[in-house]
Amino acid sequence: MNPQQDEDLDRIIKASLYTREIIKKLMIFSRQMPQQIVSVNLNTIISDILYFIEVRFQSKEIKIRERLDPNLPNIQADAVQMSQVLVNLITNAIHALPSGGEIIISTKQKGKSVLLLVKDNGIGMSGAIQKKIFKPFFTTKEVGQGTGLGLSVVQGIIESHKGKIAVTSTSGKGSQFQITIPIKQSKS
Repeated sequence: MNPQQDEDLDRIIKASLYTREIIKKLMIFSRQMPQQIVSVNLNTIISDILYFIEVRFQSKEIKIRERLDPNLPNIQADAVQMSQVLVNLITNAIHALPSGGEIIISTKQKGKSVLLLVKDNGIGMSGAIQKKIFKPFFTTKEVGQGTGLGLSVVQGIIESHKGKIAVTSTSGKGSQFQITIPIKQSKS
């Protein structure tokens, strides 16, 4: 093969992988993938996710700090979907830190729920952007950098687990996503 063919093949592979991720997110978003509800420890999922994605933030002078409650109770949840929530929130936090910075991930029990906080000291968001972030296909990233599905998928997953998600953010000072998930799933 000549160099042009190599380059074309590389583009095709990248486009295929990108398309596969969009389809996965659309399937989750449309709830076509059935949930596998099991007993899950959120701290374990956080540690596993950080192990797999640490390469993405190591070279960017980003420090991730874990403040995980060692006595955190297990929750009834879909482990794959909880992993997707964390990947999306951490990836967004990394994008919000173009010059480096800090991400703090913390967990704690609050009554009959578990609290997950993902906080960064990055670029933050204006009030106008905060109102749109959970809308499907809304993105502030450049073309090819994001699908605009990440936070709408996160919101859908959290709501399907009978949980809540809230964001607080200040332009130039960072953002915090707070997720509350009940320890036990109520029968619906």
